[in-house]
Amino acid sequence: MLSINATLENDKIVITGLRELSRDLPQALQRTLTRGAIGTHRESFDLLGGSKEPAGAYPVPVVTGHLRRLLDWLKPGARKENFSAGPLESIVYNSAEYSRVVHEGRGSSTKFGVRSFITDGFERFNKGDKLAEIAAEEIEAEARKKGFR
Repeated sequence: MLSINATLENDKIVITGLRELSRDLPQALQRTLTRGAIGTHRESFDLLGGSKEPAGAYPVPVVTGHLRRLLDWLKPGARKENFSAGPLESIVYNSAEYSRVVHEGRGSSTKFGVRSFITDGFERFNKGDKLAEIAAEEIEAEARKKGFR
C-alpha cells in the first residue's frame, strides 16, 4: 500500500512518502507531481474568479485579471521566471507583485484578511486524498507498461 501524506507547514504544502516511488518509478512520480500541480492550479484559478463579488471578497474578485493571468505552475525540473522546481517538486506560484499580499492578508489586504488561494486550491484539489489516488493510478500504469500486470 502506498502511503502518501500531505500536510501544511506555515505557507508550504509538504508531501511525504514519495521517495520510494521516486527510486523505482521516476516517470510515475513526475506524472503524479505534474497532475497535482495542474489540479492545484485549476482550483486556485477558480478561487481567483469572484466575478460579481465586492472588493475583499473570497473568491478573490476579478478586477483586472492580473492575479489569474500570472498564476502558473512548473513540472518537476522546470524553470520559469524566478521559479525553479527540483527533480522531485512541482510548483504552483503567482508572480504578481501583490499576490502574497492577497494570499497572506497583509499590507493593503489586511482589512480583507487572508485569502490563501493557492493553499486552499491545493486543499480543494486533494479532497479525499486525490494525490494518493493519482499516485496509485500512475504506479499501476507504470507497472502495466513494464509488464508487471
